[in-house]
Amino acid sequence: MDGTRSDDPVADLLPRYWTELGIPPDQWPYLAFQARRYPSILRFLAPLAPLHGRKVLDLGGGVGSLAVALHAAFGGDYHLAEVGAPRPRALEVEPKFGISAFHTVELGVSAGLAALPTDYDLILLVEVVEHLLGNPLFLFRELHGHLRPGGRLLITTPNQARLTNRLRLLLGRSIKDPRRYPRNSGEVNGHVIEYTRKELDILLASERFRPERHEVVQQPPSPLPGLRDRAGVRLLNLGPMRRLELGDNIRALYAALDLPLGPISPGERV
Repeated sequence: MDGTRSDDPVADLLPRYWTELGIPPDQWPYLAFQARRYPSILRFLAPLAPLHGRKVLDLGGGVGSLAVALHAAFGGDYHLAEVGAPRPRALEVEPKFGISAFHTVELGVSAGLAALPTDYDLILLVEVVEHLLGNPLFLFRELHGHLRPGGRLLITTPNQARLTNRLRLLLGRSIKDPRRYPRNSGEVNGHVIEYTRKELDILLASERFRPERHEVVQQPPSPLPGLRDRAGVRLLNLGPMRRLELGDNIRALYAALDLPLGPISPGERV
């Protein structure tokens, strides 16, 4: 897999996992493109390792590739939750790679996660919140109810304040995703809404989450980035650019606080 080290579990393990799941080869390039960010996500989560004896939920995790990579690196008991039924071979294959349960959920509706356990140590919400049509505060409140006290929530999502968006606005161009509203019922929403890192902190704080760590990084913008793209990735990941939060992706870790419920309101302008 291009973009990962040969000693990384992502590089060696995921192709076997996709093969056993029966994922068609024409879908592999996209899965491999997404998996390029997994080594850096593992590094971001390394302070929580090992996860032996911990229960982790990968919510909206697609075929479960990130859960498989995390299990290989840190151990732990992983659940996968998605909209719709599992893939035909998933319930047979997933346990061999560390995913012990699959849950069908609904996102963006009240009590859409009601079937999930309530004792997770870590919930992964990776590249999900930007696709939601509903109020994200309701989802954050539900997620709090499915974490044990002191459990963590990892969110990764595009950075609305990335450099390319700032340049587009200066040129009078829209930064909204033209695919944000599907035209056919079978289409997946594009990026309905994006967030800044500070905005996420405010929204999560209103739902009893304390920010612990964050980073804003620049990801390769396409499966086959050109020289200019690769140079841009290196530049935007330098220390000064990191501090300005000009990269295109937010990673933030939050701890669930044992506090009483309040009204659904961010309580502050964002």
